[in-house]
Amino acid sequence: MGKLVKRLMLDDIYAIGRNESWFSAMAKQGLHLKKFGTIFVYFEKSEPRKTRYRIDYIKGKPSPEQLEVYRDCGWDFVAKNGDFSIFSAPEDSCVAELHTDTIEQGFSLLELNKRLRNNLIIISIAMLWFFGMTASIYIFNDEPFLFMIKGQFVQQMLLIIVELYVFYTVIRNYVVVRRLKESLFQGREINHHEDYRGARLLGGILTAIYLPLALITVFIPFIDIARSKDYTLPEADANLPVIRLGEIEKDAGLMRKTGYQDNNVDWENRVSSDWSLLAPVQYKIDENGIIEDEMWDDQSGIYSPSITTRYYQLTFGSMAENLTADLIHRYIYRDDVEVREVNHSGLDKAYIAEEGTRKHIFAYSANQVIHITYYGKEKVEGIVPLIPQRLRYQEQGVKEE
Repeated sequence: MGKLVKRLMLDDIYAIGRNESWFSAMAKQGLHLKKFGTIFVYFEKSEPRKTRYRIDYIKGKPSPEQLEVYRDCGWDFVAKNGDFSIFSAPEDSCVAELHTDTIEQGFSLLELNKRLRNNLIIISIAMLWFFGMTASIYIFNDEPFLFMIKGQFVQQMLLIIVELYVFYTVIRNYVVVRRLKESLFQGREINHHEDYRGARLLGGILTAIYLPLALITVFIPFIDIARSKDYTLPEADANLPVIRLGEIEKDAGLMRKTGYQDNNVDWENRVSSDWSLLAPVQYKIDENGIIEDEMWDDQSGIYSPSITTRYYQLTFGSMAENLTADLIHRYIYRDDVEVREVNHSGLDKAYIAEEGTRKHIFAYSANQVIHITYYGKEKVEGIVPLIPQRLRYQEQGVKEE
């Protein structure tokens, strides 16, 4: 047995004439069909020979009696793919064609044509449902840009492209078989020398596009998991886009307030990093403090200020304004809270809002968006000037990495 060489299929088995022509061309190059599947075709390397191939639709496995009839006519069984069986014969042999009655051959494809039509109907309904469900997630979402950033928007879009390709192949298969059936009914024989190059070129281009997208779609969740982590916020300065409580609270008695510990992470003083293709750098950073000799203004307890920072570095800076609007919608809970725009030369836009001791800053600069929630006594206006420096520091840190 000679060496097996595999080639990408790149065309549908339903394109009978083109595949027969391709198999014959490969045989002239010394590659003789041995077996094939959906993706790869396997050829045995040997001496070049002029060989004719015929693809016949035989539902199920050919019976020994059928194979004997084919052998008596000079055709040897080579391989099978689904309900298609492939036979070969030397080109210079005087063998009869497998089918001499095109009408009868057309009737043999009726069941296949019906099955492919039913598949097309089922797939069409499934695709409409899939597209409708995907579209509704964004159409009826009050925070679509935040959902895109935090969710699997890119993966969903890639999945749609992959599904469209699958849908295209189902349509193509049905159309090819229907046209072949109608052609046979009209008395036209299958062209066993049909040009296969154009179809294989198109199939190669589509495969080169489809396979990488399919692989990316599969691996995105694993990358997301690998890039997501939680760790305790260092007490010393770190290359993080965060304003520390010590920069806001001026009391020398400020201490860190520790909380629930799990997996060596202080969940009261935690850095959670995340990743997505639309926002490859994401942080949620919590810091809690306490000043034991000071009380809240309402005397409700010991003064314990805290700050939470949400930061996004976007792939596309054009999303920054809409993401900021979604963050405002998400984290301003009451309709009667005033959101005021404040101007600062180091920021494209900045907004502040106050709900008693709960104070917000929403800001963006270029492709960086930040949301700060501060619980404490200090004025929120005094925090805004600290933001540009932290954004520049983070941007420089990312470039250095």
